[in-house]
Amino acid sequence: MKKRLLLVGAGHAHLEVIRQLRNNPIENVEICLISPSDYQYYSGMFSGYAEGIYSEEQTRVNLRELTKKSKINFVRKKAVRIFPERRKLFCEGGAVYPFDLISFDIGSKSIPPDFTASIARSVKPNYQFVEQINHLRERPTPLIVGGGAAGCELALSIQTYKNNHRIEGQVKLITSRAVLSSTPGRTARKLRSVLEEAGVLLWEHEKVTHIFEDYISTNENNRIRHTGVLWLGGPVGDPIFTDSSISVDERGFAFIRPTLQFAEYDFIFGAGDCVTLRSDPSMDKSGVHAVKQGPVLFRNLRAYLTHESLQTYEPQKHALYILSAGDKKGFLLYGGFSLYGRQAWRLKHKIDTDFMNKYK
Repeated sequence: MKKRLLLVGAGHAHLEVIRQLRNNPIENVEICLISPSDYQYYSGMFSGYAEGIYSEEQTRVNLRELTKKSKINFVRKKAVRIFPERRKLFCEGGAVYPFDLISFDIGSKSIPPDFTASIARSVKPNYQFVEQINHLRERPTPLIVGGGAAGCELALSIQTYKNNHRIEGQVKLITSRAVLSSTPGRTARKLRSVLEEAGVLLWEHEKVTHIFEDYISTNENNRIRHTGVLWLGGPVGDPIFTDSSISVDERGFAFIRPTLQFAEYDFIFGAGDCVTLRSDPSMDKSGVHAVKQGPVLFRNLRAYLTHESLQTYEPQKHALYILSAGDKKGFLLYGGFSLYGRQAWRLKHKIDTDFMNKYK
């Protein structure tokens, strides 16, 4: 009798698992990918799409085509709850999927619970990002919440799009801390000047307290008018884990061991933003790590099913990050080193297109 492996979500790590299964199938195992969309959009190209460099097709992977090549069943549904002791996954609409082994790579959410009922929107789930960006690019004063890499990238990309297409208005960016607060001061100062030169209006060290139809209020008693809010603050966990009584950190991310197995269950694996490595809880929620986890996850899923020893994932001490800064310029960050200019963007473009070409 065949065993069943469920891959829930099509994040970076699961894309690599599916790709490797094409040439390295696991005998006597039925594999299903469960995802709420036919497409997985690549977050590394969100800024390029927003600026008008990439088409929608260039930013996404067709999951039906990818799974077909690897002889994997594709189920277009959203998972909502897992019953570990019964080894069953429940999806929206009431569908239930039994499993022997399950892996999660579902990413994170960005809008905190206090604002989920507001008009604020997000690029997550990622299959909604095109619609959100298309709307905001045409609006006079879109407001972006969050001064991390994603918020700064999209503020600059949308402003560059507006400048290039002579669309009136300015992007507004608000952050509860300084922009790129985790980077060296000189890098943050340079990015701040790039934002100002592009025409982005910036509010630092101010926290959003209320969101209304045409303005937000802050803890500094400011009212900032807007024509649309895109929330790109810190990530929060998908409720599937807390709803399933699985051990999570303070933001709702499931704890995993270095083998990428859940803290309490050997037969549940996880990778990417949806999980927290218990041995390194401060590790960034970044696609950089998810990409590196992909090969380890594939080997360990196979090893579990074939009763072999599992490998451990060891995070890089310093990871390479490249932020798009508009006008085909970028910020390259590696440890304390940074580089700004077209050379950095060209490297980002190569990395991103090479990544996508692996799964096309």
